[in-house]
Amino acid sequence: MRTETTTELVITIDGPAGAGKSVTARELARRLGYRLVDTGGLYRALAWAVDHAGVDATDERALAALLDRTRVELGGDRVLVDGRDVTALIRTPRVTRLTAQLTTLAVVRAKMTPLQRALAAPGGVVLEGRDTGTVVWPEAAVKFFLVADLETRARRRHGDLLAQGVDMELGAVSEDVARRDRLDSERAIAPLRQPADAVVVDTSRLGIADVVEQMLTVVERARCCMDS
Repeated sequence: MRTETTTELVITIDGPAGAGKSVTARELARRLGYRLVDTGGLYRALAWAVDHAGVDATDERALAALLDRTRVELGGDRVLVDGRDVTALIRTPRVTRLTAQLTTLAVVRAKMTPLQRALAAPGGVVLEGRDTGTVVWPEAAVKFFLVADLETRARRRHGDLLAQGVDMELGAVSEDVARRDRLDSERAIAPLRQPADAVVVDTSRLGIADVVEQMLTVVERARCCMDS
């Protein structure tokens, strides 16, 4: 297991849907000159591949066969499946629901967790998802857990969907977010949990710049401690 002995840290950012993980992780990585690893995006890409292939997610044998022959990877800000850029295709409600289902399966976790650890191993990365600080890289020197109230998270998700041309009522989006919260928290494998040593940031009333500045302060403190 790799330990971090330089200032090139592995930073994890976890939290529920709509807490602001993606946008703050991207900005934090940019400010630090680190690589962003969107673990949720990788799971979504895999869900898209399952849906695109017409594989029944409850058919374990067919699912395992698809996983064996499917390559999911990151190319900068792009998410690729077997070399195809699916970045614009993986944020639909359909893919979101299938992703929530797939993340509960051991066969899926067995493929994705080693991939995510390999991406984190060189250091100088920001890992963003729901289990990065508890499962993917629990030895991270800096861990964040972002939270926000349900109303705020639903409103953000609603805005994202509208930007994608998906017109859902805010109430339905709120129900969807609450449902995802339950699935993520109650699943037997790698449930959403706040790491005991994570810095908790409530983003409900904060702008992106404010959240990132708080994070940078924590990161710089960690760097100083490791260099001393």
